[in-house]
Amino acid sequence: MYNLFIGYIGAANKETEIEVSKERFLEYTDSDAQVRYKDMSSQAIAELKTYPALFMQEEVDGGAFIGKITGIKSQGGKYKVSFERDETAGVLSSKQIQEVALDLGITDWEFNRTHWAVKSADLIMVLKDSKFIQDKAAIINLASEGIQSLPENLKAKDGNKFNFKQIFIVHGQDEIAKFEVREFIESLGLEPIILHLQASGGRTIIEKIDYYTNVGFGVVLYTECDIGARRDTLKYRWRARQNVVFEHGYLISKLSRARVAAIVKGDVETPNDISGVIYIGMTSDRQWKEELKNELKNAGYSI
Repeated sequence: MYNLFIGYIGAANKETEIEVSKERFLEYTDSDAQVRYKDMSSQAIAELKTYPALFMQEEVDGGAFIGKITGIKSQGGKYKVSFERDETAGVLSSKQIQEVALDLGITDWEFNRTHWAVKSADLIMVLKDSKFIQDKAAIINLASEGIQSLPENLKAKDGNKFNFKQIFIVHGQDEIAKFEVREFIESLGLEPIILHLQASGGRTIIEKIDYYTNVGFGVVLYTECDIGARRDTLKYRWRARQNVVFEHGYLISKLSRARVAAIVKGDVETPNDISGVIYIGMTSDRQWKEELKNELKNAGYSI
């Protein structure tokens, strides 16, 4: 996800604070994000600060730049938003922004409207894939202080196969679902392990997965991220990202089926060649939490 600010500041301006009318907050934002952030709670502010931000004037006049939010204050009918620029990413031209507008979830009408939207697209990945920014861009490593404080992987004690203080979370591009599961796990007094927030220590991706999955339970989020179909058919369905399906199978192999639960949000196709897999529908807030809690208790967690 990312924050999109249009009409408040451009690449040529040097200010590091803008004022946004509350009436313009969450315009052109999908319904899930509107519900989550409309009240601007302390948790919502903390989450918004973890997302990168894209700033530009209307019609991308003068180009756009990337930054991160450092503070949000409510004053009357406005939000005062302070931010830091990512100087390493440089200025993005109007042509570049227009080329990736569809991938970033920006409609043509938005370019003519001053507003602050919260978009579900992966800003950094889109810009990297388009070669508009390089890996050195500092903004790629954005994370809030609260998330950075998550500890390194806890080793299982001698004689015990699992530790029961951490839970590994596999996720796709649905940041809201990820945050909801993380919050619930933390509310149980447990520590969520989210791979991209952990130190690499020179490890490859698969080595990181192996290192950080030394836990007592894994939660896999199946969310509407990709679209796919069988060959020679036009019957398309929502699918989870390929990394999600791979890591789901990896966790089952390492921890066993009883220690892995898949939480399914929306109409997502799930693997049909694995029997006995635990699937939990992310429907009512209370129901999925109770089901997950029961699975954790069955796996030996004291909660």
